[in-house]
Amino acid sequence: MRWSIIRVIWVRELRDQLRDRRTLFMIAVLPILLYPLAGVGLMELAAGFSQKPQVVGVYGVENLTGSVVKGITPLLEEDGKGGLQVASAYLDHPDDPAMLSRERQLLEVRALGDSVEASPTDDLAAYRKPLEDHAVDLVVIVPNDFKRRLQDDDHPSLFVLGRDSDETSRIVNTRFTLMLARWRKAIKELRFEQRHIPPNFDDPFKIDDPERAKPAAERAATNLVALMLRMFPFILVMWSLAGALYPAVDLCAGEKERGTMETLLISPASREEIVWGKFLTIWVFSAATALLNLLSMAVTAWTLGSQLPLDAFRPAVLFWSALLVLPLSAFFSAVSLAVGAYARSSKEGQYYLMPLFLVTLPLVCLTLAPGVELSPLYSMVPVTGVALLLQKLISPDPQASVPWLYFIPVLAPMVVYSWLALRWAIEQFQREEVLFREAERLDMGLWLRRLFREKEALPTAGQAFFCFALLLVLRWLSLGFGRDQPVLSITAVCQLAFTAAPPLFMALLLTTRPRQGLALRLPPAWSWPAAALLAVLCVPPLAWLTLLILDQFPGLKLLLEEHHPLTGALQSNGGLSINYLLVLAVMPALCEELAFRGFILTGLRRRFHAWTAVFLSSFLFALFQMNVFQFAPHFILGVVMALIALRTNSVAPSMVFHLVYNLFFIAPLVFPQVFAVLNTKESGSGLQSLLLGILAGVCALLAVGLLAVMLLSGKRPAAVAPALPSGSRLNS
Repeated sequence: MRWSIIRVIWVRELRDQLRDRRTLFMIAVLPILLYPLAGVGLMELAAGFSQKPQVVGVYGVENLTGSVVKGITPLLEEDGKGGLQVASAYLDHPDDPAMLSRERQLLEVRALGDSVEASPTDDLAAYRKPLEDHAVDLVVIVPNDFKRRLQDDDHPSLFVLGRDSDETSRIVNTRFTLMLARWRKAIKELRFEQRHIPPNFDDPFKIDDPERAKPAAERAATNLVALMLRMFPFILVMWSLAGALYPAVDLCAGEKERGTMETLLISPASREEIVWGKFLTIWVFSAATALLNLLSMAVTAWTLGSQLPLDAFRPAVLFWSALLVLPLSAFFSAVSLAVGAYARSSKEGQYYLMPLFLVTLPLVCLTLAPGVELSPLYSMVPVTGVALLLQKLISPDPQASVPWLYFIPVLAPMVVYSWLALRWAIEQFQREEVLFREAERLDMGLWLRRLFREKEALPTAGQAFFCFALLLVLRWLSLGFGRDQPVLSITAVCQLAFTAAPPLFMALLLTTRPRQGLALRLPPAWSWPAAALLAVLCVPPLAWLTLLILDQFPGLKLLLEEHHPLTGALQSNGGLSINYLLVLAVMPALCEELAFRGFILTGLRRRFHAWTAVFLSSFLFALFQMNVFQFAPHFILGVVMALIALRTNSVAPSMVFHLVYNLFFIAPLVFPQVFAVLNTKESGSGLQSLLLGILAGVCALLAVGLLAVMLLSGKRPAAVAPALPSGSRLNS
């Protein structure tokens, strides 16, 4: 690559984007104005709502006024202007006297009737008319015997009616109930005093909670900061994506519409240099959008948040947050560039906005879930690790130290993800059918006739992706299949009907060489024992990785042990029969390999480079398992089995590998007496963990060495040479 060419393209694209007023408004003007205007507007709305009078209608108001119990202020009294006010609001309240004053001023009480029967429980609907007419927000029914029974130390009933679907009515109900609680407490204390009983007689012990002892204003500020801690990363991540997507669509799809893409492609610049120039431009705008949002939020918090802890947006936090935003923006920029390259027009590019947001939302919303905190596992998850680290940085707790140890675990994966996304964008620009894609008219009849008449010899990449989508949908539908049936039967049916059948039928119906399309070739003789030995070497490191992941979630580990489908069979039979070995070990090895290392990998090799096809098929294989906690082990397994299939040009050795690997996990369940020695705990747990780690490391090194020998030795059979893509170097 030539940096001078990249710089020229970068400066050119920056200049063109800076001339676009809409882009400048989205990138610079909107973030700067959004948060101050939103902050001021929300404060005004909150103030206006608090000043709006909220009405409580009372039936039998005479039973709440006057002297109810000697020495106790009644709940309601005349305000001297023909109206009523809440007298209990004058009672001292240690938390927030100002709040009680606001309640007294803003809560309007209206008398709706003077005579109420003693027990109106049989016909409460007759009193709801003012609520339905929205004349009042809450109705209080005081029976005509309420005062008398209260004076006789009885327990009279007070009926409260509200509109269930109305938020204002619920707020008024909450406020009025709090005032009733304070009034009831005052009456109870007076009754204790009259009987010479200590006021705390009904309170057996005292709770000293420093948090609840704080003033109400301080507690509200703390809750608001906690909300900001969770929402701040969410807003920043979504704005980073928005800042990358709009320039990417304009730089790719917009140039196609303007007719300038062809001029750029025939220039002396290579495709990779063009991608780098456009990528740097998008990165600048995405990072600028995120940084301006960060700065605007900080200024708004400093200006309008006088009651909030100022440490939430201290300068050091802004610096490290800006550092985290850069790789995040690079990742979104590369992904958006690849998507923009595929779009034929700006309108079509905007259609891809929602799928990208829908893919990003689960990753960032994971940080809003309770109990999700920064850990070694979550730091490896794209977007989620950055959002969790931002939450830690903005924490105003002076006792919380900066999580320095997580910077590298979070930044390093994001750099890798950004590089992979950029390689994907370069791959998109290398394909002429992507850059110069014409309008596509959807005609299902014509498409189906062409699909079955003009069959290709091997599956295409599109057919491979469709096969995976079909497998994923069938896997999801099979989760509720046959709940009352035995585990053995359910597993067998799902493997045969939902995993093996789709690729088999697609190969028979859509290709002219189904056997080659499923990679059902005779492999070299040495590949059988080599695959079995490699599987044995992969068991300890992958088992150690699985235990390491499960140790991060002890609750999940216990749940899997108690509620796994095999637990019942183990408890009832004392072990599993040989039929379980066939269904749980042999069938997955045959069916899943036929689908992923057979049909899907063969189709992906038609379009992608061999290594790209390996990693992509492994990613799909790990995703198919629908187990986020086992994603990493399954991905590594998929890579190893895909490399074996490519090296031998056959799916049979990968089936052997998969079968042997499954046997090592199923055999202890089938023969518990033979493997009982593995469950002994004579040694200390620390020593066992150390020995297991050493064994896993040694086996991992041996497995890598054996796999390297398999890939570098031998020659590719000439009979299958046409099936390989032109860019493949695995078998050369």
